[in-house]
Amino acid sequence: MMKSALLSILCVDAAAAAAAAAVAKLETGDVGNKGMRYKDQLERALSGSGDMVSFDDAFWEYDQDQSSSIQWSDYSIIPKSCMILNNKHVIAFEIYGKGNNQCAKKKEDTYIMDVGKFSRAYVAQKQIDYKLQGNKYGNPGSMDYLECTLVQYNDAYYYAKLGCTTSGGLKLIAYTDESCTVASSTNIGLYNDIKISFSTCQSCVSWPADGVDVDVDDQFESYHMYDSKLCGAAAKYRQNCGWGCMRTLKKGSANADHNGRRSWNGFEKFCLFFWTFVTAASVWVVLKQRRTMTREDAIVEEAAMNGVGLKKRHVFPLVLGLVFFILLGMFMVWKRMTWILLIGTNVALFVHFVYLRRKAKKAGQGGDGYIQDAGLEIS
Repeated sequence: MMKSALLSILCVDAAAAAAAAAVAKLETGDVGNKGMRYKDQLERALSGSGDMVSFDDAFWEYDQDQSSSIQWSDYSIIPKSCMILNNKHVIAFEIYGKGNNQCAKKKEDTYIMDVGKFSRAYVAQKQIDYKLQGNKYGNPGSMDYLECTLVQYNDAYYYAKLGCTTSGGLKLIAYTDESCTVASSTNIGLYNDIKISFSTCQSCVSWPADGVDVDVDDQFESYHMYDSKLCGAAAKYRQNCGWGCMRTLKKGSANADHNGRRSWNGFEKFCLFFWTFVTAASVWVVLKQRRTMTREDAIVEEAAMNGVGLKKRHVFPLVLGLVFFILLGMFMVWKRMTWILLIGTNVALFVHFVYLRRKAKKAGQGGDGYIQDAGLEIS
């Protein structure tokens, strides 16, 4: 018994000494990253249910030794969805390069990354971002289950690991085996508290808010632009999202649309209003112009319609159908279809107006004159 107690004391002392040595390295900046000093290791705030003073986790080894070749302050990232791909739980994301204008352009590619690794990097980035804003992000308990972890529930043992739901979110899943391959239907009372903002553009690097006193050294600005926990880890551990991956991602996005989680943003709503107004104005202008058609042009137009199997009585139902599909696309947030129909209608109306206008001018120059309502009197 005494021997065991002595060994425990020695282990605690050794751990304390290791932690002290790690802190000493943090304060002196001796972290194997040439040309960079990290005071208080703001940049190495790690994640987990307890505060971590050391950074000897193998996950971050690449960050301690890598050269600062990528200026992450120019980059942005969009987490797209958590999905199950070939029985593996991964998070799909997109990276956007310099001048992306909040992920509007400069997309590099779509990638995937293990859900545990991505979550670790995401939380670490949030811890830094919140601290730079004078707040505290906290340590989500779900970080304890990034790897397959033994848990006890109702006198029985299970294994738990962070994974994906079928709807594209995060979930702590219970398993019956130590490899976390056989899922259990038992609810062991563990709930995910890592909240990843999917389909939201996020800058890879954030900066201190005005008035926030950040305890860093004088070289903070020169190295901070090269240090992004999220994007740095994503660049290290990412894998290409191939054809099958993109198909799964697209299917998941369609499910998300069906569940109502996608909507028109403010700018898109303005554009919808603008183009709808332009469409209504274009219809009025075209109808007004048609009232000045010559009878000869009206007969030629009717003959052309008959040639493709259309009658004048078909025009009104076709217009109603077009309006119905545009409104349906707006309601269902089918963005591509809505924009194609709405803008395509405006282009067609504009072309038709130009055609009628030129015909009218040509008829006026020829001395034939206009026949009022000729375009509306076709039987």
